[in-house]
Amino acid sequence: MSVGTALEQLLRLIHRRAMKLAMLPEDERDSHYDRIRLSCCAAAEHIGQDPDQAAITANDMVEFVRALVGIIEMGSGPDHERNADQRSPMLPSGGQEHVTTRI
Repeated sequence: MSVGTALEQLLRLIHRRAMKLAMLPEDERDSHYDRIRLSCCAAAEHIGQDPDQAAITANDMVEFVRALVGIIEMGSGPDHERNADQRSPMLPSGGQEHVTTRI
């Protein structure tokens, strides 16, 4: 699998998760953010990050997802109750887009 394909799949996964979180009441989201944090931390440690850096990476990911949920909510406006599986125009569906990531 190419890096571009892996990145596209990861972004789609994050987008789907954020869409589902945006559908939940705010007071029900924290446990989901905690699971994202734990999963991301474990994955970061698995690829060789030391535990402190893995925790920072995981916290950054949770903040990214929180921000994405906020963007989704702002874009949803009064019809916030739309379907979580509805495609958003922010992610291409054709898979032929090229993504450049700066690290």
